[in-house]
Amino acid sequence: MKNFLKYAGGFTLAEVLITLGIIGVVAAMTMPVIMNETRNKQHVVAFKKLYSNFSNAINLFKADEGCDGLDVASCIEGLGYGDNNCNAFAEVAQKMKYVRMAPDGASASGWVPDTSSNYYGDKVSNGYGMVNKTGTGCFYALADGMVLNVDVDPDAFKVVVDTNGKKGPNRMGKDVHAFTVGCGDMDANLVSLCKDTQKDVFPFISGTFPGDITKGLCTLESYLQGGCSDANMYPNEGDGASPSMYILTMDKLPDYREIASKVSGFKP
Repeated sequence: MKNFLKYAGGFTLAEVLITLGIIGVVAAMTMPVIMNETRNKQHVVAFKKLYSNFSNAINLFKADEGCDGLDVASCIEGLGYGDNNCNAFAEVAQKMKYVRMAPDGASASGWVPDTSSNYYGDKVSNGYGMVNKTGTGCFYALADGMVLNVDVDPDAFKVVVDTNGKKGPNRMGKDVHAFTVGCGDMDANLVSLCKDTQKDVFPFISGTFPGDITKGLCTLESYLQGGCSDANMYPNEGDGASPSMYILTMDKLPDYREIASKVSGFKP
């Protein structure tokens, strides 16, 4: 009975310390995983919200311009604006409730990321096509913190969006995504294929962007020719990865660690 009472009274200090130590080790191992999964989920939710709002803004834009039943490329062309004229996108930006506008990255340096990365994780800072202060194009900041860089063609909008602005990681496929709105400056056969889809918003980057920006990505041109897989996250398979479509299809981010373990030069 004495021995029973001795152990029934509670744990010794050593036992408590050992237990707390084990709990601490487990927490240290699992917390980074949990935090990473939480951040990834936030990126997914932000992108899906953006995709919905952007598509709605384009539909409202078409309705206001009397373009119902027409492809958006014809609608944009009918505005009569020249190349890279920010006014051509102004009405769409208003429907997305933008709070700031700047014609280039330098004048938006206070609210755009300093640098950004392509899908491989390489830093990109050469001209138009990315959301950072070295980029060129029409920059818009939305009320919810998202930042857009828009390259305006006379018959298309090429849009790159950072869903959380200056916050990291500022990487393509995570918080940075590309859209092509309208059929752009592709050759006649591709323009015909584009219009045949009867779609206005394509979550694919334009193949006219510099190679270090499109690196590892399936482009709109490839998509129109059947070269893109919605479920492909690997940049070295097929015509490249489709991370934005992957998110819409799989409801999760591509697994960057898995990709890095199989693809040389890809950063996790």
